[in-house]
Amino acid sequence: MRANPVPHYFNIFPTGQIPVPVCIGDLPLSTYAVPYDTLAEKVVNHLQTNTLIPGAIVTQGTRLLGVIPRHKMFERLGRRYGVELFLSKPVGDMLLELRTSMFSLKSQLHINTAAKLALSRSQDGTYDPIIVEYEDGNLALLDMYVLLLSQSQLLSNLNSVISSLNHIETILASDSPGRNVLELILESLRLVVPYHEAEIIIQNNANYESLKSNEHVTLLDDPLRANEIYRSVFTMNQPMNIEDVRMTPAWKGAHMPSNSRSWMGVPVVDQNGIVGLLALSRFSVSPFNNNEKELAQVFARYINTFLINLTRQAERRYIYNKMI
Repeated sequence: MRANPVPHYFNIFPTGQIPVPVCIGDLPLSTYAVPYDTLAEKVVNHLQTNTLIPGAIVTQGTRLLGVIPRHKMFERLGRRYGVELFLSKPVGDMLLELRTSMFSLKSQLHINTAAKLALSRSQDGTYDPIIVEYEDGNLALLDMYVLLLSQSQLLSNLNSVISSLNHIETILASDSPGRNVLELILESLRLVVPYHEAEIIIQNNANYESLKSNEHVTLLDDPLRANEIYRSVFTMNQPMNIEDVRMTPAWKGAHMPSNSRSWMGVPVVDQNGIVGLLALSRFSVSPFNNNEKELAQVFARYINTFLINLTRQAERRYIYNKMI
């Protein structure tokens, strides 16, 4: 019996696990580009050797002329006289023959939005590769298959979120959930609210002494004085979204990576009230939407429960130590 071939996505994601992307700029992309006078044979050889490249970007100097999709190039060469007419000619001739429409999207665009826009193209170009434009002007090609695969993974993550929440609740209900529950909460959150960096910023307190070594926790003596944005979250006790922190003067002093662009802060509370915030950062201008804000609030409540449990454990230890 013939063995089943390895699924295509295992070539793109060798572990079989599809990372959670914030935007299309996080996806596997191809930067293969050639001048218009490059021989088509050279492009064909490169595409045959590198089977995951969805096509070639064709340029003239710094000017973008168009894109030659892999499948359309090989389809044209496979037709009558295709090899004779194009293989030994400049790839620009193939570009003129195919007349493929260019379709470009900004690198910071969300996966679902990008998929919706890409699928709205004419039927002939629906599965052509997408030109991805970065802020610095660089271009890359995104395989439509990779985009749809990533969108499917995000939808699957949403469908499994209830199972993740039930698991977290079970752990929190145990006598000693341990510090690792914070990692579980943040990783589960990342599946449905993609981010590049997460940090839990809380008021320094003896009850939270065990969290000092946790890489996702920052203990501040006075979070209110650390940053005006933190102070706003504390005062309003409401989540706050910032589309681009570089356009926000009050961002100065924030305890987040310097390459942060979009940011969201969600209040964190214990039995005595607000004690800090859950801060999520994205390294691209990919603002958090309302659905993501609501989901982040759900997961923040589990962080609240964890902190309340820590305080109760500290109180029990204190009482026990006084009794002995």
